Amino acid sequence: MSSHVDPERHAQLQAAMRASGHAAVFAWRAEELVLTTSGLPHLGLSFCLYPASGEPVAYLFALEPDDTTPAAVMRRRYNLLPAQDLQAWDELKGMIVEDARSLGCGDGPIAYARHVARTVPFGNSAEAPPLTTAVIEYLLSDARPTDDSSFFANQALHKTAREIERIRRANDVAAIGLRAFYESLQPGNTEVQVASVIESAIQTQTGRNGIGLARGWAFVQGGPNAALAGTFSRSSAYALETGDIVVVELATCVDGYWSDLTRAGVVGAPNEKQAALLAAVREAQEAAIRAVRVGTVCGEVDQAARALLNERGYGAGFTHFTGHQVGFRYHDAGPTLEVGSSARLEAGMVVTIEPGVYGKEFGGGARFEDNVLVTENGPVLLSPHELMGAQVRG
Repeated sequence: MSSHVDPERHAQLQAAMRASGHAAVFAWRAEELVLTTSGLPHLGLSFCLYPASGEPVAYLFALEPDDTTPAAVMRRRYNLLPAQDLQAWDELKGMIVEDARSLGCGDGPIAYARHVARTVPFGNSAEAPPLTTAVIEYLLSDARPTDDSSFFANQALHKTAREIERIRRANDVAAIGLRAFYESLQPGNTEVQVASVIESAIQTQTGRNGIGLARGWAFVQGGPNAALAGTFSRSSAYALETGDIVVVELATCVDGYWSDLTRAGVVGAPNEKQAALLAAVREAQEAAIRAVRVGTVCGEVDQAARALLNERGYGAGFTHFTGHQVGFRYHDAGPTLEVGSSARLEAGMVVTIEPGVYGKEFGGGARFEDNVLVTENGPVLLSPHELMGAQVRG
C-alpha cells in the first residue's frame, strides 16, 4: 500500500514507467514536482527520483522550507556550494546514485524531460533557479539517463480525483479575484490598479483554508486596449472611462495547481453594440462547453463556438483557438481545441473554453474563459462560469 499523498497518481506513474521501460523518472521542473510529489517547492532547487517500483525520494536544498513538500514523501537534504561548475553538485549526485541503487534502478534507464515548450515558476517566482539540462545530465550521469520529454506531459493530461479537486480550489480562489475585477470597474481606475486589486485579493488567500501559497497574475485591458486582448495580455497605466469595455486575463496558482480564466465587463452600462458583443461571446462559449464530452473531436468544440460567432457576424474577430489543456501549468501541453484538430477529448482532461472577439469595428474586445473537466457524461465546470458582472448577465 503506497504512502503517497495521491495513491491514484502513484499507480499511474509507476504503470507508465513500466510500460515505457523506465527504471525511474527524475523530476526537476515545478510542474513535474507537483505531479510527482504533490508539493510546489519555493526555491526551485528540489528534485524527485521516482522509481518504477517502490517509493519516491525528494531532494531538498538545505534552505528549502519544510512545508513545501508533503510529509508523506521521503525527503533528503543537500547543500550546494556557491560555485558555477558542475562539481558543485557532487553531494547531491552521490545521494541520487546511492538511492537509485537501493531502489533497484541504479542501472537505469532513468528518464527525464530534456526539453519542454513551456514551464511555470516555483514559489519564488522572482528569480529562476540555476538549473539547466547540463546539470540534470551531470546528476544522472552514473545512472543511464534517457530523454523522454513527453513522459510528464502525457501523464499530466489525465488528472486524478485529488488533482481535479486542487484545480477546482485554484478556480475558487480565482473567483475571489474575478469579483474584485467587477467591483473595480470604476472610472478613473487604471488597468494596473485594477490588476493589483485582483492579485491582492488572490494572494491574501494564502494561509486560509489550508492554502500554502496563492498567487495571481492579472492582465487588464480596457477601452482601446481591449481590442488588443486577442494578441497579448498586458496591464497599462490607461485610466478607465465610463463606457469602456474591459477584459481581464487571469492566471491563478494555488499550491502548484493552476486555473486560467477570462472575463469581460463594462464601466457603467453597456451600449447596444457592446451588449450584443458580450452576449454573442457568452453564447459562443456556452455552445462550446456543451460540446465537451469524452470522444469529441477537439476541432468540433472549436467549431461550435466559431459557428455561432460567424452567424452573428463576429467571425473575423475570433482570431485564436477555443481552448487548451490546463491544471499543472497555466497552459498544459496536449491537444488544443482549434480548427482542424482531429485529436479527441479523453476522460480526466481539463480544458479551457475561451472564445473571444476583438476589433474596434466590434466595439472593442471580449472573451469569456472557464475551465472544464471532460467526462463520459459531458462537461463539468470547475470554475465560476456564472460569475459575471450584472451588465454581462443581463
